[in-house]
Amino acid sequence: MAVDQNRVILECKNLCKKFDATIAVNNLSFSINQGDILGLVGENGAGKSTLIKMLGGEHVPNGGQLFYLGQEVKWKDTHEALSKGIGIVHQHPLLVESFTAEENIFLGKEIVKNQLIDNRQIHDQATEVKKVYSIYPNLNLKQRVSEMSAGEKQVVELLKIFSYEPNILILDEPTASLPKEEAERLLHLIMELSAERNLTVVYISHKLEETFRICNRILVMRNGENVGLLDKKDFDRDKLIRLMINYDLKEFYPAKAQGHGEKILAVKELCSDTLTHINLEVNAGEIVGLYGLMGAGMSDLAKTLFGLRKFASGSITLGDKCPEEIHTTNVRQMVDKGVYLIPEDRLRYGLVSTFNIRENASLAHLKHYFPEILVNTKKETNLAAEELKKIHVKYSDIEQGISELSGGNQQKVIVTRWLLRECNILIVDDPTVGIDIGAKRDIYNLLRDLTAHGKGVIFVSSELNEIIGMADRIYTMRDGKITAELTADRINQQNVLENIL
Repeated sequence: MAVDQNRVILECKNLCKKFDATIAVNNLSFSINQGDILGLVGENGAGKSTLIKMLGGEHVPNGGQLFYLGQEVKWKDTHEALSKGIGIVHQHPLLVESFTAEENIFLGKEIVKNQLIDNRQIHDQATEVKKVYSIYPNLNLKQRVSEMSAGEKQVVELLKIFSYEPNILILDEPTASLPKEEAERLLHLIMELSAERNLTVVYISHKLEETFRICNRILVMRNGENVGLLDKKDFDRDKLIRLMINYDLKEFYPAKAQGHGEKILAVKELCSDTLTHINLEVNAGEIVGLYGLMGAGMSDLAKTLFGLRKFASGSITLGDKCPEEIHTTNVRQMVDKGVYLIPEDRLRYGLVSTFNIRENASLAHLKHYFPEILVNTKKETNLAAEELKKIHVKYSDIEQGISELSGGNQQKVIVTRWLLRECNILIVDDPTVGIDIGAKRDIYNLLRDLTAHGKGVIFVSSELNEIIGMADRIYTMRDGKITAELTADRINQQNVLENIL
């Protein structure tokens, strides 16, 4: 449907949504012009997801008005909204796992010939959609979704919505599961479609740098309300965060350690199929950062230290009073020695999606706390609830399915799992990916609290500001090798970048 540039394409007037006594969206008003890329930011629970579900027909507002192309609309469902030109790509793709990519792309609008589905036409048209919206040229349209990576599934979901040629595209954390190259392609495509085809985009992301880069306006939500609508010239990280969390942001990251204890980990000349002559140390009471470009080896090193990956030569020495040199590792061995890992992909490696909150929180320690055959559910509940409370995990019932929680709270549940037992070294691999500002601070404070109690933390991050803000020392990496060790006043953007490029 053709729309004039600069015309208001979508407008909300005093939009409201309640769930029982909870007000999710409260008298929210704003408008979007054709061709805008509007960033939508706010903490988890701010009302962002509820808002986009009302825009896309998934939720019915309790009050207020929604106008599309100048006409008031009351969507019956998502299919009606999509057929009129409003498409949503959710953070976790809504796909049929047993279907191929092309079958998912044309699901619900199959091409029929002689009362039979025309698979050749579907393949040809899916190929054309993939070509026009070139995010991931190597995507195999014949591959079943169940065999795809999280990033590939996200691409299929995007192509599915693009096949409808929407006027408004609503994206919920679209790059969270995408590899860097595909994420970059998507960002370029969004800007290109906005500039050349006047596509209107509502863009939800916890990556503020990404939001600043592609959006021309940003709507800030807090407690279900519009607390600020910023134009490009007013984009400022500190200002935005203050609006989101409603307190003065004097220092986003907790204070760094003033000193440290004895050496509790030493890695000497460690080599594997992806790592070369790794030498590093971790002291009690400090956060040691690992930073490099994607594929530089940080995640491989984290998994090797936890025993998930084997190493061919070199050694790992644990402990301060009675150091023990190890030449081969496994996960059970490292857990028994108090070395724990919070993995980079929490949905794939950290959580059991069919388990509830209690079960996920206590999963790694059932044998330790319950050596008997039967688990004492009451004791398990009390132990988990106590730790969940410490790090402000938001849930209504500990028996809730883990999938019902926000990304930030899911990450906190994984952290809780390792707090149920005394740890000596906690390895965290991109622990704040896809979570909101408030949840990030909770995790930052938790890590600092661990070091204050004499523990060591190995911190892998893909965010430069985060690694600089959190680490007491940084090891930079490139091509599976450590290129530099930065301490104290040498920790700055220039020094980090010089040693990873």
